[in-house]
Amino acid sequence: MRDVERRKLEKFERQEAFMVDNAADFAVGSPGNAAAVVNRTIIAEMNALAAEQVSGGSSAAQAVGNKDEDLDELWQMMKNMNRAANAFEDEIEGSDLKFRLPRNRSEQNVLAAARAYYADSETLVETFVEYGLKPNFRDALGEKITSITEQNSNADSSVEQRAGATGGLLDAAQRGMANARKLDAIVRIKYAENAQKLAAWTVAAHLDRAPKPKTPSTPPT
Repeated sequence: MRDVERRKLEKFERQEAFMVDNAADFAVGSPGNAAAVVNRTIIAEMNALAAEQVSGGSSAAQAVGNKDEDLDELWQMMKNMNRAANAFEDEIEGSDLKFRLPRNRSEQNVLAAARAYYADSETLVETFVEYGLKPNFRDALGEKITSITEQNSNADSSVEQRAGATGGLLDAAQRGMANARKLDAIVRIKYAENAQKLAAWTVAAHLDRAPKPKTPSTPPT
């Protein structure tokens, strides 16, 4: 949650506390009671969206971390296949060229090469196994490619979830401020002749200002 939405949420929560303490002065169904209900609903909505925002960010980070581990393991598999293909090139001409490692280790290049390795190794399984690869090496290669693809999808979904929650927070905060202006008018009219209540409401309805950026101090000459 950005600082601007956090400060507005704190304002709404103070307003909620004030209205709970003075609920007896605002009958059920009255404009003041209705505005208080809206305020309470927006608080719940913003807290839920904030949790969703954090969850989306954590899930995206986890997916990226898992994917990086999978990419390292995939690269090691490909290196072993490359070594074996170079070793049996004198038996199967062109195998060293067919199973070359990409010079650029970008994720896209590695995945493209891995998919080519998987397709081209279908008729060479026995030869690869003879040269030291495990019998299930091709299945393991395919599973790792699938895992990386899924992790990318999970990361994208989590980023979309976080973005959606961020947009929802902005919208909820705007609706909350509009309702706060309505509630402010109702409360101030209600307690126009009660200085103590008005003072308490002024504190509750106050929106904290954004902190000013610190100006760098001038170093001594």
